[in-house]
Amino acid sequence: MADWIGTFSAGREARGPRASRNVAGTKQTSALKQDASKRKAELEAVVRKKIEFERKALRMVEQLLEENITEEFLRECGKFITPAHYSDVVDERSIIKLCGYPLCQKKLGIVPKQKYKISTKTNKVYDITERKCFCSNFCYKASKFFEAQIPKTPVWVREEER
Repeated sequence: MADWIGTFSAGREARGPRASRNVAGTKQTSALKQDASKRKAELEAVVRKKIEFERKALRMVEQLLEENITEEFLRECGKFITPAHYSDVVDERSIIKLCGYPLCQKKLGIVPKQKYKISTKTNKVYDITERKCFCSNFCYKASKFFEAQIPKTPVWVREEER
């Protein structure tokens, strides 16, 4: 029986340091929870910022589908859209039978059904899938030139680059 009592009292002594470890563990846990909630708030702010920039880009894309676009507006739009957004503008404009270049106000005539054009001058085959979205070679080249100048970085990152 004495052995059992000795074991019992040894167990009590062992609890003393554990209690202090539990208090330290609780403080550590609460600090981790505060850190996690802070990171969560920061992450939510970043996601809200991304959504805000994407909405702005969408509004710009919708405005570029209109007929009377100015050079200044197009230049300004280039700061808030990506090449993928611009490609969507070109596609959407061609669907509604407008020239794919936003500064051009011409309507598309009869769009050829073929996918390729064979040039007898150069003896080459050209894929005209993209070219069919434009009223002329000038508009096609101008559009490609503008698209090449649009930054490829995501729109929400560009604010930090400036």
